Amino acid sequence: MKRPMLYWVISFVLGEVLTGMVPGTGMVVICIIIFTVIWRGRQAYIERNRRLLCFGVLFFLFGFICTAFWNRKAELCDFKEGELVDFRGRVVERIDKNDKYTYKIKSTIIGGKRICAGLLMESGEVITLGSVIAGEGEYRDFSIAANPGQFDERSYQLSKGNYFRLINVRINDFHLPVIGIRQVLWNLRKEASEVLERYMKERSYSIARAMLLGEKADMDQEIKELYQRNGIAHLLAISGLHVAMLGGTLYHLLRRVSGSFGFAAFSGGIFIIMYGMMTGLSGATIRAVIMLVLTIGSDVLGRKYDAVTGLSIALIIMLINNPMQVGQAGFLLSFGAVMGITCVYPVLKEKIEVVCGKKVLDSGEKERIARSIPGKVMNGFLVSLSVQLVTTPILLYFFYEIPLYSVFLNIIAVPLMSILLGGLIAVEIAGALEAFLMFHGIDVFIVPGKFFGMAAKGAGKISDSILELYELLCKVSEQLPHHSICTGRPGTIWIVFYYAILAGTIMYFKFSKGKALMRSTVTPVILAVSAMCILWSVLFLHGKTEICMFDVGQGDGIYIKTPGRSSILIDGGSSSKKKVGSYILKNGIKYYGGSHLDYSIVTHADSDHYSGVLELFDFPDIEIDNFVLPYITNPDEAYIELCQKAYDKGCNIIYLKSGDKLVVGDVTFICLNPEKREYRDKNSGSLVLWMRYGSFDMLFTGDMDSSVENSIVNNPLIRESVVYGNSLEVLKVAHHGSNTASSEGFLKSFGFDTALVSVGERNSYGHPAKDVMERLQKYCKYIYLTKESGAITIETDGMKYRIREFLPGYMER
Repeated sequence: MKRPMLYWVISFVLGEVLTGMVPGTGMVVICIIIFTVIWRGRQAYIERNRRLLCFGVLFFLFGFICTAFWNRKAELCDFKEGELVDFRGRVVERIDKNDKYTYKIKSTIIGGKRICAGLLMESGEVITLGSVIAGEGEYRDFSIAANPGQFDERSYQLSKGNYFRLINVRINDFHLPVIGIRQVLWNLRKEASEVLERYMKERSYSIARAMLLGEKADMDQEIKELYQRNGIAHLLAISGLHVAMLGGTLYHLLRRVSGSFGFAAFSGGIFIIMYGMMTGLSGATIRAVIMLVLTIGSDVLGRKYDAVTGLSIALIIMLINNPMQVGQAGFLLSFGAVMGITCVYPVLKEKIEVVCGKKVLDSGEKERIARSIPGKVMNGFLVSLSVQLVTTPILLYFFYEIPLYSVFLNIIAVPLMSILLGGLIAVEIAGALEAFLMFHGIDVFIVPGKFFGMAAKGAGKISDSILELYELLCKVSEQLPHHSICTGRPGTIWIVFYYAILAGTIMYFKFSKGKALMRSTVTPVILAVSAMCILWSVLFLHGKTEICMFDVGQGDGIYIKTPGRSSILIDGGSSSKKKVGSYILKNGIKYYGGSHLDYSIVTHADSDHYSGVLELFDFPDIEIDNFVLPYITNPDEAYIELCQKAYDKGCNIIYLKSGDKLVVGDVTFICLNPEKREYRDKNSGSLVLWMRYGSFDMLFTGDMDSSVENSIVNNPLIRESVVYGNSLEVLKVAHHGSNTASSEGFLKSFGFDTALVSVGERNSYGHPAKDVMERLQKYCKYIYLTKESGAITIETDGMKYRIREFLPGYMER
């Protein structure tokens, strides 16, 4: 079997993925059955590779055991919120942010039990890294995502090996490290950071720190999002380019100077491991360090290095260390990018040469063409395309959109990255030498000190210029038409089909030979493109309406996706959660593929209904065509501000009053309130919309009160429909369950099947009111609260509907 390590890694990952889906006894039975089939099989392939296949079964079982072990540790580290938990462990990392210290502890004892697990500790004390400490603190669990597209802190921290956080910590025992290598590296990183700050512009400094030193805590958020939107955020990670440029260069230099492979390999390996520790050992850094060490080892032993095997070894080492990494975007993108370069790029390059007739050229001529500017551009394009082909499903699954021009942007950005890293390293070396020489104050050192200072400034200006060019290229890219494609999160089946088609096409190209390939190249390409078009249409076209009530805390935020893929947002604000637009609405809308909002509707001008919408107005990647407000004659300052923001955004502003209709494809909204008049109470002037799709009806109520309910009960538009047997299936409960609405007469008149309440946990208003909940239980079959269910999603085909709770649950009506 060629590359058995790749097969074993796939088996290990499969065992991980099935953990939780299959009970332990079932997994053992599966392994025994597969092992028996392999051991007793008589096929030629099995007989040739029997031992390797059996090892694959053991790796499959090992993946299951590793993940089950980590899940068990998570259970043991689960305490009550606020409970005092004692611990003992070693301080391995320090994170400074906003003048606060957060330490990562590799503990050996937690809650009186021997548990080897990581935890985060918040403390105002400065603690030497590497110290062994013991103490106790208040338990705080990491937050979990309650909405589609929302950041899941718990999942992220588990992938970092951290199980919980402690606050108000009291340290009872303290032992300094014997060898404080971690503290030395931390001090070195801090000094290196100060050098960058001294010689670079303020805007560039935070990016340079992230790129060279792995410090992202205080990074400019605007720049970070700009890089992400344009597909060059990978430049901010310490990856293979950094490791190869520093460690690889040092290894080859030492080997040439000393003439010893062993000395150069040992010194280069130690240096790059220390560099990885200094920069925080992110997933991409660990992967790059392992692969470089394997490359150097192959060189020392005189063996040919195989990139796919090296990638497989790095993957299995990292997953054994922490199997929770397998579900993180950064981890998958890092390995996906390398897989694209090692597996897809060589095949694409070879077939391009065949098509262009370069296969017949001798090696010297091919080398000359490759080194020419057109050759370099073509190679850069093929590398970027190969990476994009492999990582596209990952990007769509985690970020829901792909920047269309990122392939071309990376052709410029990646080569410049080598120059940028060289410039940053030059800044560090020259700046450090200047500081060293000028510190001594000896006259003979002044001239060389100034020389190194000028060199550091020059290198800093070059680095600033490249970073400014990156920013300019990103902004120009965003001005181009169709800058990004937002598809929403694709289904698992679509992803499996995508990779099956990609793998099949690459294998066909790889194993087809000579002229037969050239004659048949068109056929697989047409088949692949056709299959992708079919899958793309399945992804985009559907005949159902989705309604998602986000968990925004104490507030409202409802997103609707129609069968024709029109996007509608009704309200979007919160009085209990900050930046609800950035953290919940924006990502939630993109999760459903709605970066282009056809309608943004604000029922009334209370901040818990519009605060997040104001944030959406400021996002360049969120477009809003129409902005809808209630037609009242006494607008307040908040109402006027909303109008001005919508006007500045370029929205068409629509004012709705009772009797108006809003038709969006197959979905119709009928306005039942307000009348065109003055309202002393904003809540009485709330928009009330009756949504109709086939035989499915839902009522959106804003913060209407009982007086509005009485007018709706007597409204002939809706009353006539109810009389003739068209009951309203779903009620969005008014005013978060306040006693001012949801009267008995109103609920009895319409006979709602399901009631949805958007309400924050432990809110100061006491919502939902006890009396309201009793009335809802009396007249509604099903009641859902966002504070319990998280986001609540309704999917309907116009006849039946089903409800999904994000935390978690499923029902069909």
